[in-house]
Amino acid sequence: MEELAKLEQDRGNPAYLSDSKRTGGKQERIASNEMCTFLILNISSLQLIPVNMIAYRQQYGSVNPAGIIAPAIMATFVSTAVAVVYCKVKNRKKI
Repeated sequence: MEELAKLEQDRGNPAYLSDSKRTGGKQERIASNEMCTFLILNISSLQLIPVNMIAYRQQYGSVNPAGIIAPAIMATFVSTAVAVVYCKVKNRKKI
């Protein structure tokens, strides 16, 4: 995020140019499209092998503890794809 804030400074975004601008004791900054995309991708968390879930399933006596791998990959892929599509749609509306 700090590097993305530096990118906003380089672009000349007035909210990121000076640290001396303060309103009511708080600095007002608006997240850029790149910052929002980065945050949403981190939240969607693409996970290839859910090691903790496999361990829990094995601990509690599951017959096939690794049976969760395919559904977990599909679920995280879908959530990441939805996040990317959402960011692209929101970015297009701002232009």
